[in-house]
Order: sequence, then C-alpha cells, then structure tokens
Amino acid sequence: MKIKIQSIKNFFKSKEKRGLKPIFFESIGNHRTPRDIKLKNLIKVLEKNGFVIKNKK
Repeated sequence: MKIKIQSIKNFFKSKEKRGLKPIFFESIGNHRTPRDIKLKNLIKVLEKNGFVIKNKK
C-alpha cells in the first residue's frame, strides 16, 4: 500500500514540475466496489467536472 501512495505523490510532483495542475483526482471506489457502482460514481464525478455523458443507463 505504501508503494501505491508514494507513486501517486510522485505523479503529482512530476505534474507540478512541468507546470501542470491536475484537473481532478477523486476516488470512484476500491477493489471491492462492484463494477456498476464504480460506473455510476465515475459518471457523477465526470459530470461534476463539466463533462457531458451521452447514453446514460
């Protein structure tokens, strides 16, 4: 788990060094979250950040 957290920190640091800022970085679930709930969470996060989703179920 520590390796995963460290790699995320390195990702954000490398973006900042290049002058870029992440638009959004939000969790949509973990490895135990069912696929359909992850999909619903992903759609909510994308819509919150201004994306338009066509053919929502």
